[in-house]
Amino acid sequence: MKRGFLYGALMVSVTLGATMTSALAASLDVKPGLWEMTIHTETHGQLPIPPEVLQKLSPERRAAMEEAMKAQNSQPHAHVYKDCITQQKLDKDENAFLTGEPGMKCESKFSKHTRTSIAGTRHCTKGSMQQTQDLIFEAQDREHITGKVNVSVRNGTNTMTSKGNLSGHWINASCGNTP
Repeated sequence: MKRGFLYGALMVSVTLGATMTSALAASLDVKPGLWEMTIHTETHGQLPIPPEVLQKLSPERRAAMEEAMKAQNSQPHAHVYKDCITQQKLDKDENAFLTGEPGMKCESKFSKHTRTSIAGTRHCTKGSMQQTQDLIFEAQDREHITGKVNVSVRNGTNTMTSKGNLSGHWINASCGNTP
């Protein structure tokens, strides 16, 4: 499993599967276009890799993966990415500023959804993996956002938790080739 899984878990869009939207809720009041996002994370625990995936790994690959997880748990990490945030995405998805693991099924319950702030919890599943995310996003102005994302991922007896602080800034109105 790639290190990108952790960021996908943290940023479960964060753009995952089913989202709960409210016809009365206003879109977060930020500029659509190309955004650069930075997330600083601290991760603890063991990556909940499904047993069927572990069985397919060679002993060398499994050892390398375990060593990478130990290194990841020992210090905070920063991940920078760019994303195209369209008005449609803002109107439909409370989690427009996060990207996630394909194929996850999610249910969201938002306690706050205004033009300047969104807060809530998502519960997601993919096979035997379960994920819970507590998140809050705040628009500082139309070109800057901040947020916090706490994630717990569980599969069987393995649990991994991550705490992330997110910041983002608008780059320009054109997304170019960015999805």
